[in-house]
Amino acid sequence: MPPPLPVLPDELVEEVLLRIPPNDPATLVRAAAVCKCWRRLVSDAGFRRRFAELHRTPPLLGLFCQTYSGSTFVPTTPSCPPLADRTNLFVVDARHGRVLLHSNKRYNWNANPLESAFVVWDPITDEQKELPLLSGSLTAWSAAVLCSGSLDGSCLHHLDCHGQPFLVFLVGTTKSSNKHILVYYVYSSENDSWSAPTTIQHQPQDPHNNYVLWIPSVLVGNDLYFMLWRKSILKCNLSRREMSFLELPPSCFPGDCILMTTMASGLGVACLMHRRLKLWSRVVDPHGYEGWAQSRVIELDTLLPVGVLDAKSLIVVASPDGVAVIFMCTSREVFAFDLKSTKITRIYRGNQNRVIFPYMSFYTAALGRASIGEKQRAG
Repeated sequence: MPPPLPVLPDELVEEVLLRIPPNDPATLVRAAAVCKCWRRLVSDAGFRRRFAELHRTPPLLGLFCQTYSGSTFVPTTPSCPPLADRTNLFVVDARHGRVLLHSNKRYNWNANPLESAFVVWDPITDEQKELPLLSGSLTAWSAAVLCSGSLDGSCLHHLDCHGQPFLVFLVGTTKSSNKHILVYYVYSSENDSWSAPTTIQHQPQDPHNNYVLWIPSVLVGNDLYFMLWRKSILKCNLSRREMSFLELPPSCFPGDCILMTTMASGLGVACLMHRRLKLWSRVVDPHGYEGWAQSRVIELDTLLPVGVLDAKSLIVVASPDGVAVIFMCTSREVFAFDLKSTKITRIYRGNQNRVIFPYMSFYTAALGRASIGEKQRAG
């Protein structure tokens, strides 16, 4: 009878497990199910921290797509364990491992969001927090969820924000003295309370330009950017609570473009025009003047499947913070465009509402289910 195989020290096993690709979370879950020793290693909080520090950027696990009955999760990697859908709740934002949800009267942008509660949900741990109700009325609104460490840089890379304090930034239009003005609220999980409404100074001259679009916001440093209705961007400095307005690049219009982060970690805009994808970057010249520079023009005719551009329903919809990927969709398909490789991949086909929110997070067995095929609880 041959002698038993030598047992590897825990330190060596951990070094092997740490090198499992983060965009292949199912393999890590299977590894945790091999034996009690491996499960103990993977479930340790120190392993989760070292895993995140080694790989640095959280993987893109999938997309939350709006439907008329709620939000559906579509994985972007075949090995992503299933995450629960949310019926009768619509995704408003997704960032730093969390998802912001709201009932919003079956996806009505002009409905008053203060009539029902916001919910912050962690799809990996399946924990959710219902936020206190607000009084008043707000329309044409949007909101963002982010880690509290974004304010002071204490959570610079957001490697493991699960269970940490978070903020929700809500901005929209309210009516005062027969005028529509922009106001914002900030929720802090540490205080479990909303701030008083704050009126944004220097309201736009065009009264129609104070309508915020319900599309993904972009976080650059501690500046949060929202798209407005009339060719403008609302810039919100979160630490100083200062608001300002930027014009979109020339020939770019809301509905044809999205906000994004550039490869240099600055503010960018992606615009779909005349079968081309045009990329713009916010730059500062040697004299200190801030403006837009067109950084790239990509011909889409040879990259997309035949007939997609001819259907004339293709739009750009989202780009995750810090990831060089742009999502485009038609009424029935979603495509991912990798800006580095210029490769376009169809990742979803089916009925959806042309509103998607990319979801990025590390998925370890300690946070999810450490067994094969065990699904998350239903929403």
